[in-house]
Amino acid sequence: MSDRQTSMEEWLKGYDEQVQEDKEITASGEYDERSTLKAERDRVYSGFFLESHQGGIEGKYGENTAVRLTSPEGDKLTLWVNGFEETHFNQFIERLEKKGIELPVKIDFLRTQEESKTGNKYNRLRLMEVATGEEVQFELDSL
Repeated sequence: MSDRQTSMEEWLKGYDEQVQEDKEITASGEYDERSTLKAERDRVYSGFFLESHQGGIEGKYGENTAVRLTSPEGDKLTLWVNGFEETHFNQFIERLEKKGIELPVKIDFLRTQEESKTGNKYNRLRLMEVATGEEVQFELDSL
């Protein structure tokens, strides 16, 4: 054993110090506990924070997208979308990307059931960008 080698306890102490120093710039590896948001139709949901999303999740009725939201009160929620609603959500994300807007974004949204020109009913999701940028992240962090 050389003079330069440290004990495991000394090494772990140095490691813990480095983790503390880097805490602000690294992910914790922990996930927020989220409840499922069962959004009602014909009700406007205002002031929600769209934090992230993940598509391609197999579900009972095919593929779904998990939309991770935070309510204005700070509740961590997941809104599950599929079918036409998933298409509408993806179109919203594409519009944000074309504008150069990154998540999180403050949004309002509305779920409805529409009738097509052929008379078939389908679910529709409308999302409206309310605020973007650093102030949104600051507001989200304060909840």
